[in-house]
Amino acid sequence: MYLFILKIRAHKAFFKSIFWLNSFKKASKYLLLSDFIIKEKLTNKIINISKKLLIIIIFSIQIQPVISKPLNSNKLETKSIIIGHLYPIMRQNPNILDILFEKITLLAPDFIFILGDSELQNSKVIKQWRDSFGNKVYFSPGNHEIINGNLEIFSKNVGYTEKIIETPYTRFLLGNSNTNSKELNQFIEESSKNSISKTTILMIHHRIWDDTLTSAKPFQHDKSYYLKDIFPTLEKYIDIIIAGNSKHQYFYDYFSYIGSQNMNNIYWVDRIGNISAYSIGTGIGRPKLGFIELISNKDHPAIIIPHHINTDPNLLDPIPIDSQKKAFGSIAPGSRNNFTEKFNNQIEFLKNNFRKYFGLRKRFFIKMFYYVLGVLSSLLFIKFIKFLQNKYKD
Repeated sequence: MYLFILKIRAHKAFFKSIFWLNSFKKASKYLLLSDFIIKEKLTNKIINISKKLLIIIIFSIQIQPVISKPLNSNKLETKSIIIGHLYPIMRQNPNILDILFEKITLLAPDFIFILGDSELQNSKVIKQWRDSFGNKVYFSPGNHEIINGNLEIFSKNVGYTEKIIETPYTRFLLGNSNTNSKELNQFIEESSKNSISKTTILMIHHRIWDDTLTSAKPFQHDKSYYLKDIFPTLEKYIDIIIAGNSKHQYFYDYFSYIGSQNMNNIYWVDRIGNISAYSIGTGIGRPKLGFIELISNKDHPAIIIPHHINTDPNLLDPIPIDSQKKAFGSIAPGSRNNFTEKFNNQIEFLKNNFRKYFGLRKRFFIKMFYYVLGVLSSLLFIKFIKFLQNKYKD
């Protein structure tokens, strides 16, 4: 019986094929003998037949739908790269970002945070970061992003001056430390007071917990408030602070500046009440451009892993002794002439202090020079006018 049915179907298929063959023969005759209208009708008929065949083929095949993999909104661990104060090394080496991007790409972070003083007032720099890492990169303004006393250019380039990023176990607040204490407090409170309780990390440019370096007004070189003005808000809502400003307030790398030389420093941490406050900004980036990797999960909201790239092939580890500034009283191991060694050390120490003193006050001395020059020029001009008046009176 089964074979009989198959034979009937085979005969039907055979007669159908003959029928289609004859149809196409007739169609070819029409194409040779008829005019444009008949051709057009035949063409439409062939197209319709083709559509029907295509529909039959599609429905006869079991098509599995392609479903894009959903974003893991419940990711239990996030990895962030945090970096700041890149402008000195960017000006010295315009290609440094390409090298840095290669390192960051290998680390495969979920977020990238650039905490100011990194040429973020330049739209080309913002584009370079976003072209390489898309919407996983975020920016916070430093004092170098202030142009004409405001952050309008930064805000236009980036699209914001403050930002909130929520993850399952961590809340990242990108703040603006250039503003006044009232606005900073308001941002922290509004971002946290009605939100689900979780570890909150405030990422900002200045060391806002450090009162040893301040400015008179907002949007100047340093913060313009004391810790006591913001501490109640920080204590209530913030667990961790990460600042991206230069380490030069306490350390310097290759060139003499405030504090002691430490070319190996990547970050350090202070404690204010129950808050851990990290300084992660690089210095001049020579010989090392440092940054941190932050891993956050339910049990450990801030696992810090330091990273760096070498930017000077002549200062690879171990850094040559003659490239390091000796601390006062330092004597070379195995030295036989301690007196000469101590004398040379003291001379070098005084020279470094002299450079530091005048280096830190360079702007002041330049301003004073122009001020004195202006006063002397005015006095000479007045004397010259008086001389002319007396001459023409006679």
